Amino acid sequence: MTTISSLANNTYTMYKMASGNTASTTSANSNLVSTFSSAYSPQKKTNAAQDSLTNLWSSYTASASSSSSLSGLSTIYGISSSATELVNSYNEARKVYQTEFSATMSDLKSSADNVAKLDTSKFSQDDIKTAEDGTKTYSDALKGAIKDIKQLVSDYNDALGTTNDYSSVSKRMKSIANTFADTTYRSDIYKQVGINVDSKTGELSVDEDKLAKALTENGSRVENALGKNGLAGKASHHADFALAQQDKAFPSMKTMLGSELNLASAYTNPKVLTANVQYNMIGNLLNMAW
Repeated sequence: MTTISSLANNTYTMYKMASGNTASTTSANSNLVSTFSSAYSPQKKTNAAQDSLTNLWSSYTASASSSSSLSGLSTIYGISSSATELVNSYNEARKVYQTEFSATMSDLKSSADNVAKLDTSKFSQDDIKTAEDGTKTYSDALKGAIKDIKQLVSDYNDALGTTNDYSSVSKRMKSIANTFADTTYRSDIYKQVGINVDSKTGELSVDEDKLAKALTENGSRVENALGKNGLAGKASHHADFALAQQDKAFPSMKTMLGSELNLASAYTNPKVLTANVQYNMIGNLLNMAW
Protein backbone atom coordinates (compact mmCIF):
# COMPACT_ATOMS: atom_id res chain seq x y z
CA MET A 1 0.00 0.00 0.00
CA THR A 2 1.26 3.41 -0.91
CA THR A 3 2.12 5.46 2.15
CA ILE A 4 1.76 9.21 2.65
CA SER A 5 5.53 9.45 2.80
CA SER A 6 6.08 7.69 -0.51
CA LEU A 7 3.35 9.76 -2.16
CA ALA A 8 5.10 12.87 -0.95
CA ASN A 9 8.39 11.60 -2.35
CA ASN A 10 6.69 10.77 -5.65
CA THR A 11 5.18 14.21 -5.92
CA TYR A 12 8.50 15.83 -5.08
CA THR A 13 10.34 13.70 -7.61
CA MET A 14 7.81 14.47 -10.35
CA TYR A 15 8.13 18.14 -9.52
CA LYS A 16 11.87 17.79 -10.03
CA MET A 17 11.26 16.08 -13.34
CA ALA A 18 9.03 18.91 -14.52
CA SER A 19 11.40 21.62 -13.34
CA GLY A 20 14.50 19.91 -14.69
CA ASN A 21 16.31 20.43 -11.39
CA THR A 22 17.43 17.22 -9.72
CA ALA A 23 20.53 18.49 -7.94
CA SER A 24 19.05 18.12 -4.49
CA THR A 25 17.55 14.67 -4.97
CA THR A 26 19.13 11.51 -3.66
CA SER A 27 21.39 9.40 -5.81
CA ALA A 28 18.69 6.79 -6.32
CA ASN A 29 16.16 9.41 -7.23
CA SER A 30 18.61 11.08 -9.60
CA ASN A 31 19.20 7.78 -11.35
CA LEU A 32 15.45 7.26 -11.67
CA VAL A 33 14.97 10.77 -13.02
CA SER A 34 17.75 10.20 -15.53
CA THR A 35 16.25 6.91 -16.59
CA PHE A 36 12.80 8.49 -16.96
CA SER A 37 14.20 11.45 -18.89
CA SER A 38 16.22 9.23 -21.19
CA ALA A 39 13.27 6.99 -21.94
CA TYR A 40 11.17 9.96 -23.02
CA SER A 41 13.84 11.97 -24.83
CA PRO A 42 13.42 12.56 -28.59
CA GLN A 43 16.56 10.47 -29.31
CA LYS A 44 16.07 7.65 -31.77
CA LYS A 45 18.59 5.29 -30.17
CA THR A 46 17.68 3.26 -27.11
CA ASN A 47 19.76 1.83 -24.30
CA ALA A 48 19.29 -0.77 -21.62
CA ALA A 49 17.83 1.74 -19.17
CA GLN A 50 15.23 2.83 -21.68
CA ASP A 51 14.32 -0.73 -22.54
CA SER A 52 14.06 -1.63 -18.88
CA LEU A 53 11.74 1.27 -18.14
CA THR A 54 9.67 0.53 -21.25
CA ASN A 55 9.21 -3.08 -20.15
CA LEU A 56 8.34 -1.95 -16.63
CA TRP A 57 5.76 0.47 -17.99
CA SER A 58 4.26 -2.18 -20.31
CA SER A 59 4.04 -4.71 -17.51
CA TYR A 60 2.37 -2.19 -15.25
CA THR A 61 -0.23 -1.05 -17.75
CA ALA A 62 -1.03 -4.67 -18.68
CA SER A 63 -1.54 -5.65 -15.05
CA ALA A 64 -3.56 -2.53 -14.32
CA SER A 65 -5.90 -2.84 -17.30
CA SER A 66 -8.61 -4.44 -15.17
CA SER A 67 -7.87 -2.54 -11.99
CA SER A 68 -10.43 -0.54 -10.07
CA SER A 69 -8.73 2.71 -11.05
CA LEU A 70 -9.22 2.08 -14.76
CA SER A 71 -12.70 0.77 -14.09
CA GLY A 72 -13.42 4.01 -12.28
CA LEU A 73 -12.00 5.92 -15.22
CA SER A 74 -14.33 4.06 -17.55
CA THR A 75 -17.23 5.07 -15.33
CA ILE A 76 -16.11 8.68 -15.41
CA TYR A 77 -15.84 8.57 -19.19
CA GLY A 78 -19.36 7.14 -19.29
CA ILE A 79 -20.66 9.95 -17.09
CA SER A 80 -18.84 12.46 -19.25
CA SER A 81 -20.37 11.00 -22.41
CA SER A 82 -23.87 11.05 -20.91
CA ALA A 83 -23.37 14.59 -19.69
CA THR A 84 -22.21 15.64 -23.15
CA GLU A 85 -25.34 14.15 -24.70
CA LEU A 86 -27.50 15.94 -22.13
CA VAL A 87 -25.78 19.27 -22.75
CA ASN A 88 -26.09 18.84 -26.51
CA SER A 89 -29.78 18.01 -26.16
CA TYR A 90 -30.33 21.04 -23.94
CA ASN A 91 -28.47 23.32 -26.34
CA GLU A 92 -30.45 22.00 -29.31
CA ALA A 93 -33.75 22.60 -27.48
CA ARG A 94 -32.59 26.10 -26.61
CA LYS A 95 -31.61 26.77 -30.21
CA VAL A 96 -35.09 25.75 -31.41
CA TYR A 97 -36.64 27.92 -28.70
CA GLN A 98 -34.50 30.94 -29.67
CA THR A 99 -35.56 30.69 -33.31
CA GLU A 100 -39.24 30.12 -32.60
CA PHE A 101 -39.44 32.70 -29.82
CA SER A 102 -37.74 35.44 -31.83
CA ALA A 103 -39.90 34.83 -34.92
CA THR A 104 -43.11 34.75 -32.88
CA MET A 105 -42.39 38.00 -31.06
CA SER A 106 -41.21 39.70 -34.24
CA ASP A 107 -44.46 38.76 -36.03
CA LEU A 108 -46.50 40.00 -33.08
CA LYS A 109 -44.72 43.35 -32.99
CA SER A 110 -45.27 43.78 -36.74
CA SER A 111 -49.00 43.03 -36.64
CA ALA A 112 -49.45 45.15 -33.50
CA ASP A 113 -47.77 48.06 -35.27
CA ASN A 114 -50.15 47.72 -38.22
CA VAL A 115 -53.24 47.80 -36.02
CA ALA A 116 -51.88 50.66 -33.93
CA LYS A 117 -51.66 52.76 -37.10
CA LEU A 118 -55.20 51.99 -38.30
CA ASP A 119 -57.34 55.06 -38.98
CA THR A 120 -60.72 53.82 -37.82
CA SER A 121 -62.36 57.23 -38.32
CA LYS A 122 -62.50 56.75 -42.10
CA PHE A 123 -65.04 53.92 -41.96
CA SER A 124 -68.78 54.35 -42.26
CA GLN A 125 -71.84 52.20 -42.82
CA ASP A 126 -71.28 52.61 -46.56
CA ASP A 127 -68.32 50.21 -46.23
CA ILE A 128 -70.83 47.39 -45.71
CA LYS A 129 -73.18 46.39 -48.53
CA THR A 130 -76.10 44.04 -47.95
CA ALA A 131 -77.50 42.08 -50.87
CA GLU A 132 -81.17 41.11 -51.26
CA ASP A 133 -80.45 37.64 -49.92
CA GLY A 134 -78.87 39.15 -46.81
CA THR A 135 -75.29 38.51 -47.86
CA LYS A 136 -72.92 41.24 -46.73
CA THR A 137 -69.84 42.44 -48.55
CA TYR A 138 -67.16 44.79 -47.29
CA SER A 139 -65.19 47.53 -48.97
CA ASP A 140 -61.53 46.85 -49.70
CA ALA A 141 -60.48 49.27 -46.97
CA LEU A 142 -62.71 47.57 -44.40
CA LYS A 143 -61.53 44.10 -45.47
CA GLY A 144 -57.94 45.30 -45.07
CA ALA A 145 -58.60 46.57 -41.51
CA ILE A 146 -60.34 43.32 -40.53
CA LYS A 147 -57.45 41.34 -41.99
CA ASP A 148 -54.91 43.33 -39.95
CA ILE A 149 -56.90 42.84 -36.73
CA LYS A 150 -57.34 39.11 -37.37
CA GLN A 151 -53.59 38.84 -37.97
CA LEU A 152 -52.91 40.56 -34.65
CA VAL A 153 -55.25 38.14 -32.89
CA SER A 154 -53.57 35.15 -34.58
CA ASP A 155 -50.05 36.37 -33.72
CA TYR A 156 -51.08 37.11 -30.14
CA ASN A 157 -52.44 33.58 -29.77
CA ASP A 158 -49.19 32.20 -31.21
CA ALA A 159 -47.20 34.17 -28.63
CA LEU A 160 -49.52 32.98 -25.88
CA GLY A 161 -49.12 29.38 -27.02
CA THR A 162 -45.34 29.59 -27.39
CA THR A 163 -44.80 31.06 -23.94
CA ASN A 164 -47.15 28.47 -22.44
CA ASP A 165 -45.26 25.66 -24.20
CA TYR A 166 -42.01 26.81 -22.57
CA SER A 167 -43.50 27.93 -19.25
CA SER A 168 -42.02 24.95 -17.39
CA VAL A 169 -38.47 25.88 -18.42
CA SER A 170 -38.09 28.55 -15.76
CA LYS A 171 -40.00 30.82 -13.39
CA ARG A 172 -39.12 33.74 -15.62
CA MET A 173 -40.73 32.07 -18.62
CA LYS A 174 -43.79 31.26 -16.54
CA SER A 175 -44.03 34.94 -15.68
CA ILE A 176 -43.88 35.85 -19.39
CA ALA A 177 -46.65 33.34 -20.16
CA ASN A 178 -48.81 34.84 -17.41
CA THR A 179 -48.25 38.29 -18.88
CA PHE A 180 -49.67 37.21 -22.25
CA ALA A 181 -52.64 35.56 -20.55
CA ASP A 182 -53.75 38.87 -18.98
CA THR A 183 -56.32 39.45 -21.76
CA THR A 184 -59.09 38.06 -19.57
CA TYR A 185 -59.39 41.18 -17.44
CA ARG A 186 -60.29 43.25 -20.55
CA SER A 187 -62.58 40.63 -22.06
CA ASP A 188 -65.70 42.81 -21.76
CA ILE A 189 -64.05 45.70 -23.62
CA TYR A 190 -62.79 43.41 -26.38
CA LYS A 191 -66.14 41.67 -26.71
CA GLN A 192 -67.86 44.97 -27.53
CA VAL A 193 -65.82 45.22 -30.74
CA GLY A 194 -66.01 41.56 -31.77
CA ILE A 195 -62.98 40.07 -30.00
CA ASN A 196 -63.85 37.17 -27.69
CA VAL A 197 -61.56 35.93 -24.90
CA ASP A 198 -61.38 32.37 -23.58
CA SER A 199 -61.77 32.75 -19.80
CA LYS A 200 -59.49 29.78 -19.09
CA THR A 201 -56.64 30.27 -21.52
CA GLY A 202 -56.82 33.95 -22.47
CA GLU A 203 -56.88 32.96 -26.16
CA LEU A 204 -58.57 35.40 -28.52
CA SER A 205 -61.04 34.81 -31.35
CA VAL A 206 -62.73 37.15 -33.85
CA ASP A 207 -66.42 37.63 -34.54
CA GLU A 208 -65.94 39.15 -37.99
CA ASP A 209 -69.48 40.50 -38.47
CA LYS A 210 -69.47 42.17 -35.08
CA LEU A 211 -66.00 43.63 -35.70
CA ALA A 212 -67.06 45.04 -39.09
CA LYS A 213 -70.13 46.62 -37.55
CA ALA A 214 -68.08 48.16 -34.72
CA LEU A 215 -65.56 49.60 -37.20
CA THR A 216 -68.29 51.25 -39.30
CA GLU A 217 -70.49 52.43 -36.44
CA ASN A 218 -68.06 53.32 -33.64
CA GLY A 219 -64.50 53.47 -34.90
CA SER A 220 -63.24 55.31 -31.83
CA ARG A 221 -64.36 52.42 -29.60
CA VAL A 222 -62.45 49.98 -31.76
CA GLU A 223 -59.38 52.19 -31.65
CA ASN A 224 -59.52 52.48 -27.85
CA ALA A 225 -59.97 48.73 -27.46
CA LEU A 226 -57.54 47.50 -30.10
CA GLY A 227 -55.25 50.42 -31.03
CA LYS A 228 -52.02 51.74 -29.52
CA ASN A 229 -53.71 52.19 -26.13
CA GLY A 230 -55.50 48.86 -26.38
CA LEU A 231 -54.64 45.34 -27.54
CA ALA A 232 -52.03 46.44 -30.12
CA GLY A 233 -50.17 48.53 -27.55
CA LYS A 234 -50.28 45.77 -24.94
CA ALA A 235 -49.14 43.17 -27.47
CA SER A 236 -46.16 45.28 -28.52
CA HIS A 237 -45.25 45.95 -24.89
CA HIS A 238 -45.52 42.24 -24.00
CA ALA A 239 -43.35 41.29 -26.99
CA ASP A 240 -40.66 43.81 -26.01
CA PHE A 241 -40.71 42.48 -22.44
CA ALA A 242 -40.46 38.88 -23.65
CA LEU A 243 -37.57 39.62 -26.00
CA ALA A 244 -35.71 41.46 -23.23
CA GLN A 245 -36.07 38.36 -21.02
CA GLN A 246 -35.41 35.84 -23.78
CA ASP A 247 -31.90 34.71 -22.79
CA LYS A 248 -32.69 34.66 -19.08
CA ALA A 249 -36.00 32.84 -19.55
CA PHE A 250 -34.22 29.91 -21.22
CA PRO A 251 -30.61 30.36 -20.06
CA SER A 252 -27.63 28.68 -21.65
CA MET A 253 -26.10 25.77 -19.74
CA LYS A 254 -23.02 27.88 -19.01
CA THR A 255 -25.10 30.77 -17.66
CA MET A 256 -27.25 28.44 -15.58
CA LEU A 257 -24.40 26.47 -13.98
CA GLY A 258 -21.60 29.03 -14.20
CA SER A 259 -18.30 27.95 -12.67
CA GLU A 260 -19.73 24.55 -11.70
CA LEU A 261 -20.03 23.63 -15.39
CA ASN A 262 -16.47 24.77 -16.01
CA LEU A 263 -15.28 22.65 -13.09
CA ALA A 264 -17.24 19.62 -14.28
CA SER A 265 -15.91 20.07 -17.80
CA ALA A 266 -12.36 20.29 -16.47
CA TYR A 267 -12.67 17.12 -14.42
CA THR A 268 -14.27 15.14 -17.27
CA ASN A 269 -12.05 16.48 -20.03
CA PRO A 270 -10.41 13.43 -21.67
CA LYS A 271 -6.98 15.06 -21.64
CA VAL A 272 -7.26 15.80 -17.93
CA LEU A 273 -8.45 12.27 -17.17
CA THR A 274 -5.63 10.77 -19.22
CA ALA A 275 -3.09 12.99 -17.50
CA ASN A 276 -4.50 11.97 -14.13
CA VAL A 277 -4.14 8.27 -14.96
CA GLN A 278 -0.59 8.81 -16.21
CA TYR A 279 0.23 10.72 -13.02
CA ASN A 280 -1.06 7.78 -10.95
CA MET A 281 0.90 5.35 -13.10
CA ILE A 282 4.11 7.31 -12.61
CA GLY A 283 3.46 7.38 -8.87
CA ASN A 284 3.06 3.62 -8.79
CA LEU A 285 6.15 3.16 -10.91
CA LEU A 286 8.15 5.21 -8.43
CA ASN A 287 6.74 3.15 -5.54
CA MET A 288 7.80 -0.03 -7.34
CA ALA A 289 11.29 1.36 -7.89
CA TRP A 290 11.76 2.35 -4.24
